Amino acid sequence: MTILEGSARRSATPAASSGDLLTVEQAADYLNITEHFVRRLIRERRIPFLKVGRLVRLRRTDIESYLAGCAVPAVRR
Repeated sequence: MTILEGSARRSATPAASSGDLLTVEQAADYLNITEHFVRRLIRERRIPFLKVGRLVRLRRTDIESYLAGCAVPAVRR
């Protein structure tokens, strides 16, 4: 196995197989926003995250909870 094969295999791993832990890139894709904005949410501690060594991971359930808290209720007139 070459170095390229190993890195391709790691990045091709679906999020579901790792217990619904998402990378910043995967979280950005899931939310349809930029990676920069996800990193900003993390830096400002507006969204929970996990540190695995130097790596940052986000739980899908935490992202969904964050989204639920961002919901703006409709106003009936």
